[in-house]
Amino acid sequence: MVRYFFILLAMLVFSFPAFADQLIVEPDMGREPIFKAIQQANYSIDLVMYGLTDRQLLASLLQQKSKGLTVKIILEQTPYKAEGENTRAINAFHQYHIDWQGDIPRFKLIHQKTLIIDDKEAIVMTFNFTHSAFQHDRNFGLIIDNPKQVKEIANTFSADWNHQVIHHSGTDLIWSPDNSREQLSNLLSHAKESIDMYAQDIKDYRLIGSLAKAARKGIKVNILTSTNLQSKQFDYLRRAGVNIRHSEPYYIHAKVFIIDQQKAILGSINLTSASLDENRELSIITRDKSIIQQLLSVFANDWNNS
Repeated sequence: MVRYFFILLAMLVFSFPAFADQLIVEPDMGREPIFKAIQQANYSIDLVMYGLTDRQLLASLLQQKSKGLTVKIILEQTPYKAEGENTRAINAFHQYHIDWQGDIPRFKLIHQKTLIIDDKEAIVMTFNFTHSAFQHDRNFGLIIDNPKQVKEIANTFSADWNHQVIHHSGTDLIWSPDNSREQLSNLLSHAKESIDMYAQDIKDYRLIGSLAKAARKGIKVNILTSTNLQSKQFDYLRRAGVNIRHSEPYYIHAKVFIIDQQKAILGSINLTSASLDENRELSIITRDKSIIQQLLSVFANDWNNS
């Protein structure tokens, strides 16, 4: 009887689909993971991007369009303090008759960085498609194939494309301005032992307060950044017991939180009021042990070299 119980248990375990997330580490891996995803597309590519200046990735997208694939792109038309950055890409879209949009009225900026392939796979990224992203910026991406998550990302792309409001019910995808402030506050407040962060920018006082509160409770909070450390925000965090280091080898463009070495949040969301409350952004929560260990290993190495 016991034997049959274990046979039945094994059948139940292996009957559930396994979804294998894959981590992209930049600049270590270069453009290859993105090239591979674009080139393996069979019928559709949907891209949401803030900056698109990398000629090689642009050429790869144009090539797939010329093969007859459906390519739809939401690209910020006027990036902050770099209004003409995407002009070359936009001109190419017109030349190759690629459907694109550069403004979604209810968002201040389109800062999300997501690639959707055939509505079956998605890559949630911290990096733009720019030359610097693959040269000296520390960034990450997560390749996912979980149908529920991919469907939510694809449905949101469609809603944004059609300028429609969409309501998000999932717990592992964090959307700005929809639910990011609530989700991130909740995740930080439930940390028990440690918070390790890559942060490009930290200016939102409410979430700064959450980090300071965690440190005062004895939670080890480490922040790795490349921004100016002589700010009022960082002084406040240091007084609360937060450890902060300035990265020298890489410019920290990543937006990553690793909580209790058990879950990680990765994506486009910065800890600024604009990123949380005004822009279109996407980050994803992963609990994949292999992904967490990879992130922790890279973070430890970057921390020790800073």
